[in-house]
Amino acid sequence: MDVRGIDGGDETRSTLLSRMSQFTVLGDSAIRQLLLNLSREEIKSFQHDIEDCLISISPGNESDYQPSPGIINRPDGQKILFRPFTSPENVGTKIIVHPAPAPETSESAAASRAQQALHGIVVLVDKCGFPTGILNAEEITGYRTTMSAMITYSWRRHTEHILIFGAGKQALWHSRLALALRGDEIKSITIVNRSLERAQELIQTVNRENSLYWKSSCQLRALAHTQEGFGLQLQTILAEADAIFCTVPSREPLFPIVALNLEKRSRPPFISAVGSWQPDMIEVDPAILHHVTETRGFNKNDGTLSSGAVIVDDDEHALIHAGEIVRSGLNKDQIVSIGQVLSWKREGSLGAESTHDLNWWLAEGLIVYKSIGVSVTDLVAGNTILALAAKKDLGTFISDF
Repeated sequence: MDVRGIDGGDETRSTLLSRMSQFTVLGDSAIRQLLLNLSREEIKSFQHDIEDCLISISPGNESDYQPSPGIINRPDGQKILFRPFTSPENVGTKIIVHPAPAPETSESAAASRAQQALHGIVVLVDKCGFPTGILNAEEITGYRTTMSAMITYSWRRHTEHILIFGAGKQALWHSRLALALRGDEIKSITIVNRSLERAQELIQTVNRENSLYWKSSCQLRALAHTQEGFGLQLQTILAEADAIFCTVPSREPLFPIVALNLEKRSRPPFISAVGSWQPDMIEVDPAILHHVTETRGFNKNDGTLSSGAVIVDDDEHALIHAGEIVRSGLNKDQIVSIGQVLSWKREGSLGAESTHDLNWWLAEGLIVYKSIGVSVTDLVAGNTILALAAKKDLGTFISDF
């Protein structure tokens, strides 16, 4: 058999044969340690890869080549997600399992936590179909989702006080990456969660890791719904928060617009919502989104500071799948993709005055970033992790797979 016939191109036999043997298996622990040990520059390089991907989706046309995900709902309540993705150089899929609800009689804390974790794998092949890697999906999902939120957050001028809703994997990675990227600027991170125990567990983990990796003087604190005076405490923290990260699969807004005290505060916050990803889910009050589009901000249509827009990861699917966008009734002219914003900033195609206005809005204006997840970022994250693992000699290598 002439292996050149597989691709129909001019690649040599030795090149294709070498592809057949380059296969790596990376487990959850190896991926977590690899990501935690990344330097700030390595994180920024990883972020740049994610940025390239988001630009390729919009304003690029890579979304035309992404298959629709498949979702299976089993009778016992188990949900299974099959999410395929493609690029010019690679093909892959992610399989995620949301376990069936535990029996109500179960009192095991470990069993409870197992229900909250979403486990699965990412499988990657090259453009010729040769397998390149199998990776545990748990850390990849948390990392790439958080990384997309960090892009917009990285442009903010102020980040002294951070508020995070949730205490799961997304909240954990938001805490980690905020400290890794801007730990010398952050004074406090507050974790808001229904369970005080889970919030405290997250804080213990982050404090331990911070002493090893980032060495920030930031103070972490927990606030639970069950604590006395919760509502008043939350309102006080919201009114001074520079960045608000929402990571909860909620079906009701996590806080009202009045709690932000927008009329009196000296600087508006940055708000990111990544926890809700279906039309019936919502984290951010629709009134906040309307406020963004009705007050001073960057207008993508005429390049002025007349009004703002909600930034999304996928402008096409956000109109259909993002609960905040759907419930707010926003139209396509009131949202802008993060890929488009990145393209404007990189190319400088707006002109000097408009670029200045855009940069001001991103750094100091009221920003809401809404993510529902872009599947092909899993492919990019998986490939970047495989490259980093090879560089650091991590993982299990299988020859002639």
